[in-house]
Amino acid sequence: MVVLLNGASCAGKTTLGRAVQDLTTEPMMLLGLDTCFAMVPDRWAGGPQGPYRDRGFAYDRLPDDDGHPMLRITYGDVGRRMMAGFHRAVAALLTAGNPVIVDEMLLSGEIRDDWLHVLAPWRPLRVGVFCDDTTLAAREQARGRRPGLARWSARHAHHGMTYDLTVDTTGTDPATAAARVAALVSRRSGEGVQQRGDL
Repeated sequence: MVVLLNGASCAGKTTLGRAVQDLTTEPMMLLGLDTCFAMVPDRWAGGPQGPYRDRGFAYDRLPDDDGHPMLRITYGDVGRRMMAGFHRAVAALLTAGNPVIVDEMLLSGEIRDDWLHVLAPWRPLRVGVFCDDTTLAAREQARGRRPGLARWSARHAHHGMTYDLTVDTTGTDPATAAARVAALVSRRSGEGVQQRGDL
């Protein structure tokens, strides 16, 4: 079983994924783009001093959008190779029988298509995670993230995607959204779902 959570930076994917973990009886492993980025050496990871960021992962400042900053992630050849390897590492976890929740921002057609190809044998449950710009910006500031990535990624993460379920975290608390995802997991896998009294 694999659940693919896709949405903008700061949309609440990781919080949602943890809440789903709390509801499912199987030990679903939560990992994704941040897991991959955490393994990348700083020189390749997009910081201002990273001499190889153009081949790895670069952050590019774009013109403001209606007065709001915009920041884009781009992937070089080494970055794409790392991500392709990470996708296949997740497939190995699934092959070994581990249920997985993938927390992703699908920011290019190439990365999207590779994920969907690699995960296809497990028929991933595709969940679109949405949030409005004002809430994204507030979360981004509170978390000390680079300003503008949330706004830019909200405009690109969902291109070319269709979903089994969508959730809007702007006004939906994680427990309620997680209950919807967990119910879908239960229907797909026949797995029991632990019920919480506050749902």
